[in-house]
Amino acid sequence: MKKTLFTNISQATINTNGAYVDTFEVDGKAIFFPKVMVKINNKLKIRGGMHACAPNFGADKKFGILDQHGFARDLEWEGIESSDSSIRLGLTGIKEYEGVDFVITYELKGSSFFASLRVKNNSAKAQHIAPGFHPYFYSDHNPVVINNIDIDIEKLPSSIYSKEKSQSFIANDNNIEVIGISNVNEFVVWTDFKGDYICVEPTYSGNSFDDNSKDYYLLNENEEFIQEIEINVNL
Repeated sequence: MKKTLFTNISQATINTNGAYVDTFEVDGKAIFFPKVMVKINNKLKIRGGMHACAPNFGADKKFGILDQHGFARDLEWEGIESSDSSIRLGLTGIKEYEGVDFVITYELKGSSFFASLRVKNNSAKAQHIAPGFHPYFYSDHNPVVINNIDIDIEKLPSSIYSKEKSQSFIANDNNIEVIGISNVNEFVVWTDFKGDYICVEPTYSGNSFDDNSKDYYLLNENEEFIQEIEINVNL
């Protein structure tokens, strides 16, 4: 199911399949590269829009139980409540994460897009999590300027990591700031140059399920974890 959120200046299309944000526009301009299927190495992969990476961002080589970016983007979420400008979706964890509840809230306010991920551990054991959000912003990659610094685009396919709580950048003449409101400690900037997009991704701790030098979050029984971001488009 899809739902269109709107204000007097912005619009977003939300898909309950994967809790994807398929599109995001402000003042008639596309901010997100729209979600499409792209053929890469003879396989069709989704590119565009925005999704949550949960329970983990990146690969899982530490525990070996989760796919790249977790399972949240691959499952059907249940609608909880919605209004013209907001929607709340819920998902129950699977397999080792059975009993862990995930709730995503998306809301438009003027030219800003707010996203919140709540994770409640109702299982009988502590759970490892390290979530993030994965937005694809429209960008022609020429140049890429983040926090007033020109980025070496040759490094982008391998990802650029920075210990920041917010990132400001210009992409296709759109002046954008991604703000970590809570539980955002590291940004990942990436593209595979398969389309006109660049990903500026707010995460809890980057690829901490893959990198032993980084810490994941241990969510104890009956504990709740909240990650919140704002994507602000300056007009």
